[in-house]
Amino acid sequence: MLQVLAILIIPLVSKSQECEKMKITDFPKKDLPSDFQPEHVKQEDVKEETSSKYYYGIGVPIDYVKARRLAFIEMAILGDQDDPFKGASILMMLYANGFGVERNLDISIRLACANVGWANAEIEGRVQHLKEIKSGESKGVFDICDDITSGYMDGYCQSIHSELADIARKATMDSVIRSWPKKDQLAYDRLKGFASDFFYQRTTSEVDELGTSRAAFVLQESGSLEDGFTEEILDADKCNFVSYTAQDFIAADKELNSIYSKIMNDKTTKWGIETTVTKEGIRSTQRKWILYRDAWVDFGAVRCPGVTDISWKTLITKERVSQLQSFVEE
Repeated sequence: MLQVLAILIIPLVSKSQECEKMKITDFPKKDLPSDFQPEHVKQEDVKEETSSKYYYGIGVPIDYVKARRLAFIEMAILGDQDDPFKGASILMMLYANGFGVERNLDISIRLACANVGWANAEIEGRVQHLKEIKSGESKGVFDICDDITSGYMDGYCQSIHSELADIARKATMDSVIRSWPKKDQLAYDRLKGFASDFFYQRTTSEVDELGTSRAAFVLQESGSLEDGFTEEILDADKCNFVSYTAQDFIAADKELNSIYSKIMNDKTTKWGIETTVTKEGIRSTQRKWILYRDAWVDFGAVRCPGVTDISWKTLITKERVSQLQSFVEE
């Protein structure tokens, strides 16, 4: 998911001047990695590992001690550069929460107001939040995403949340699908391929990417599509679906065609100008959706033969109606 953030525009990073920046030599020596020599640290020392991966448990078990070690190495590599989910930012959260290190809110506050940047309002919000935790006014786990105000950080935070949601969804799906017969698993794999194609086309062609929160909007829509798909697969585990009639499908298909025609015949100048969404993008997405709809019918015939083709088509068509409805609303 993090690659989506490439579409973001890097903003000016401003720092508060109310406290002195933390240097690695300012941290308690007992907290530093053993034999740690900041001046000799190189990028290859961390390879593909990042402190955020171990802090949040992204693809690996949560390990706050390892996250701390990597954060110090990242801080040495980054120098005066900032990264919202590396180095000083991870150390700020570790010390604020006492995760893998003795809790020290003074260190966290100093990191928040001098080392960790981005929008001024975010810096001020984090510092105030940490001061409230120190005074006992605020409880709970502190996170860098608690006080965001910018579209830039919204994208980064949504990316982390999306990574964690993807992991949770996969664990849920795997636990269900592994008990299915092989033929059902193969049918699911085929459906998942068409779903991935459609979801990608939907998020890249039918989500408005104007504004600094565009990465967050893309990730939110992707998560919504994946959540809906997961729920339907869980329903397919028990073949728990509403039965629709031929008349139901005719009505849903007629509504879809009406909305689609309105979009394609819209003569306003907004397409590709007031929004990044274009008619051609919607047309391409519609083609992918048709393949996705038909893949559900094929999957259903294997997994839930008691559910009619018409029911599958109606269900997926109703979903598509909801997706396109926003483009014709006044």
